[in-house]
Amino acid sequence: MKSTLLTALLFISLFSSGRTVDDILEAKEQKKQFYRLRTGVEQVMVIGMSFANFDVITEADKKELKKADIYKIDLVYTDFPKGADLTELNRNRIKKALSLRADLVENESIQWQVIRQMGCNNEAEAKVLFHGLVIYYRGEQGDEIKARDLSYINTYLPESLDEKTAKRLRKETQDSTLFKVFERNKDWSNMTVVTDLTGSMSPYIFQLMVWYQLTLEEKKIKNVVLFNDGDMKTTAEKIIGETGGIYCFSPKEYNEFREKVILVTSKGSGGDGPENDIEALIRAQKEYPNVKEFILIADNLAPIKDFVLADQIKKPVHVILCGTNFGINVDYLNLARMTSGSVHTMNQDLEELYKMSEGKTFTINRSMFKIVDGKIIPLTKG
Repeated sequence: MKSTLLTALLFISLFSSGRTVDDILEAKEQKKQFYRLRTGVEQVMVIGMSFANFDVITEADKKELKKADIYKIDLVYTDFPKGADLTELNRNRIKKALSLRADLVENESIQWQVIRQMGCNNEAEAKVLFHGLVIYYRGEQGDEIKARDLSYINTYLPESLDEKTAKRLRKETQDSTLFKVFERNKDWSNMTVVTDLTGSMSPYIFQLMVWYQLTLEEKKIKNVVLFNDGDMKTTAEKIIGETGGIYCFSPKEYNEFREKVILVTSKGSGGDGPENDIEALIRAQKEYPNVKEFILIADNLAPIKDFVLADQIKKPVHVILCGTNFGINVDYLNLARMTSGSVHTMNQDLEELYKMSEGKTFTINRSMFKIVDGKIIPLTKG
């Protein structure tokens, strides 16, 4: 009997893993006077709930919720009665959301934030505030996004670009992720750049092309690999390692680079959110066998669909993460660690991940991670 119990406990310990509701509720919460819904390019679904209860009063589109590529969820509640322990209420609110989609908690690529609103003095004021969940997601790549990306390129990147104009564009850019990373890493030369051209990456491709022109005489960028995740293939048609939509070239001038970007962007459309980053890196490795390292410009909001192939990458990969406002995608941290590469955001360089030992914790962009069983995992508890 004792051995049977021990076996059962061992089985549970080996196969019970993943984040729990309690992990989310025990993490450090944020305190704000009032919650303000972000507006702009982010796509959101709102599950509004009644004050002091978990009844749903505004419900997200269930069909859209099932297929959405979710990257962040805000759980919002109000500090009333003042200082009261509302853990059980929030637990029930999360469970209500799980009835709509079961993986919202266990999927650790989804960042949760618990937000306590402090700006109320009585029940009447508390009742008019928002309570519930706000779900941020990345929509399917379709013709609308492709048209928007092409419009961005045609609007902001002229057919010809001189150094004076390139310098002006550099100064006017608000999200200057690529510029800042390249400027900090001056030792990167003769670069082979592998870059994602899918959903809403056009502002970063803009930076890459301006940087190309600014460093044209130095020949900083030697080879470019563009990928669009399948050349208009549907999700069902995409096979791991054979998705395609990968284009390799060695640009000699800005206009040639621009035309290739427009071509590859126009060929991409439709399908799932995760991208074929590894397939593109494998292709780069094959096309340019003498290259010592790769620069991967990655969409932080898009998971790597073909990570299972990552052990085929034999060169260091330096990952530049684009769109890190909502945390860091752990896929790219593990890719950099596996390949003895590095990870870079607009304000931070994270190098020598491969030297970090088991149990090591670290922070990047205010997100904490830990090395467990040789892999990097998010550290959810505050």
